[in-house]
This record gives sequence, structure tokens and C-alpha cells, in this order.
Amino acid sequence: MEWIIRLWILMGIIILTCCCYWFLWVKKENGDRLKQKKKKKKKKKEEGKVPRGNKGWPLLGETLEFIACGYTSNPVSFMEKRKSLYGSVFKTSILGTGVIVSTDPEVNKVILQNHGNIFVPAYPKSVRELMGDYSILQMNGNMHRKIHSLLGGFLRSPQFKARITTDIQHSVKQCFATWTHQPIYVQDQVKKITFTILVKVLLSIGPGEDLDFLKREFEEFIKGLICLPLKFPGTRLHKSLKAKERMMKIVKRVIEERNNNIHKKKNSEEKGGAANDVVDVLLRDIGDSNTISNMLENICENIIEMMIPGEETLPTAMTMAVKFLSDSPLALSKLLLCSRSVPTDGEVSYNYHNIMPSGCHVTFLQINARCSAIPHLTSVSFQLPKL
Repeated sequence: MEWIIRLWILMGIIILTCCCYWFLWVKKENGDRLKQKKKKKKKKKEEGKVPRGNKGWPLLGETLEFIACGYTSNPVSFMEKRKSLYGSVFKTSILGTGVIVSTDPEVNKVILQNHGNIFVPAYPKSVRELMGDYSILQMNGNMHRKIHSLLGGFLRSPQFKARITTDIQHSVKQCFATWTHQPIYVQDQVKKITFTILVKVLLSIGPGEDLDFLKREFEEFIKGLICLPLKFPGTRLHKSLKAKERMMKIVKRVIEERNNNIHKKKNSEEKGGAANDVVDVLLRDIGDSNTISNMLENICENIIEMMIPGEETLPTAMTMAVKFLSDSPLALSKLLLCSRSVPTDGEVSYNYHNIMPSGCHVTFLQINARCSAIPHLTSVSFQLPKL
């Protein structure tokens, strides 16, 4: 009987010891978790906070208000309103994607300098759909440097500059002739000039049915860059993709004809001479690739993509230049004084070939570029998460 009592006492001691160990372990774990939470809070406080803002409606976000503001006399009102509510850096949702918008010069400086490649370019889904998988926007590393070198070498060549300045002068004179006794909308007039010249630089297509068709379809295509990423019949994105398909037929026809001519000259050992346009430059770089059909498709898409500066970037930049000049009487007076010093008769002594490189300071292709942090960036008391 005594051994049973001793056994129960021993079991009680073991159970009590286990309970004590379990209690101490739980207490230690809770203490460690509490310490970790405090450390995280302290670290978060030191690093900064996620910017405030409003994501708007599901899927739509604040897209409708963002687009609507672009058609008003004060297109930056979307930014100004949220800046007053949430500060100079705020979060929102546009075109189906969460974004953080910065109106702070210090934050923008960090983003643009991009030391250590903290940021990578990112674009709305509608842009990625329209540009395709082999878009110049998606290129990076060696391929991007190669394309940049090829096109840069061609555009900087003296032969190209001599030819393009003559084309520009002719187009500008034609446009000026229609400016009598009517209001002038600078951006629309610049589009007429730049698109015509750009298509000639890219494809050597002059005035005619093909140019008119490309212009008409391109205007339909470009509307889809800023839209909701919905791709079913009747939507803006679907219409733009169909317009791109129609443009591709003409561009592909021109490229295939040019490629056949290049191969004929190679077979006859005839020298090809200098490249006439961007298509020539890209086709000569293909060489005898086994995947030439895929390469031709990529070139077609790249050519259409390169038309965008003629519709958006250059006209906007030149319109803003006119606007800023009109807002600065001193700069305008100096420019007019310089212009009036040019003789009106005889040959002009200015060498416009030397002025052209200044155009390189204007971004060649600018399509609603955004940046994506990898994976988090803390700067200027704000924590910018990867959205």
C-alpha cells in the first residue's frame, strides 16, 4: 500500500515540475515576442511610415478622377488635392495598380538618381499590353545598350542630320502656310509636323495613303495608353490593340520588302551603302539569324513604339516650351532679338546640325513611367513598399 502512495507522490512531483517548466517556457516566449514587437515598432518609427492616402474604388481606384483632371484647365489638381490631404508623398490606385505618388523634390531626387538600382521602371498594365513582350521599355542590360548604340549612331550621323534638317524645314514651311487668319493650337500643329517626319525617319514613308492610314490608326492606338486594363470587345484597350494590328500589316509589309532587297544585294555582292532609316539599321543588325521571322515581328512592334514621341513626347515638350517662354518676357525678348538678327535674304549662316544634339536632353520615349521599389525603400521619413 505504501508503494502506491509513493508512486502517486512521485507522479505529482513530475507533473508539478512539468507544469513549472511549461509556465516558464510560455512566459519566456511571450517575453521574446513582446520584445520583437517593440523592436519592430521602434525600427518602423526610426525608418518612417507608409505614406497616407486612399485606394478609392475596387479595381477602378481613383482612375476616373485622375483622367478627368487631365481634361481640365488645371490638370495637376488631382495631385494638389491629395497633397493638401495626405502630404507631399501619398498612396493611391490608378489604372488598376496601387502606386505611391511623390510631389516632394527631395524624394524625387532620390528616385531619379537611383543609386544602387533601388528602383526599376514599371508601367501600367495597359501600356505593357499595347507595347508587347519585346518592347523597348522592357529591355535592359546588354540588349538595351545595343539598341541604344545602334539608333544613337544612326541619328548622330552627319548624313542623317543633313537630310533630316531639309525635311524638317520643308514640313515646317508647309505648316506655316496654313496659319493665316485662324487660331493656332500649338500641340496639334506640332503633332502634324513631328509625326510626318518621324514616320519618314523610321520607315521612309512620305505623304500618301499609307501615311494617312498610319496617322489615323495611330491616333486610335495611342488612346489606349491611359485606360483601364480591360481587354474585351468594346473597351478602349481592345480597340487600341485592333488598331495596332492594322498598323502592323503596313509596317510588316514595308519591313519584309526592305529585308528582301537587303538579301538580294547581299547575294549579288552589291554594297548596301548608308542606312536610309531606322528599319535599315535594325534589319542590318539581324544578319543571318535562324529566327528571322520572330526578329521581323519584334522590329514591327519596335517601329510602332517609336512613333509615340511624334504624338506625345515631342509635341508636349514643345508646347510647354512655348508656354514657359510666354510666361517669361525676358527670355522671350532675348529669343526674339536673336531671331531678328538672322538675315531675311540670302543664305542663313547658322549651322543647324550643331543645334540638333540639344534635342537629346528631351526624353525620347516617355509613357507614364513609374518606378517599383525592390523590395522596400525608406527615404525622407517615408517607407515606400513594393506595391
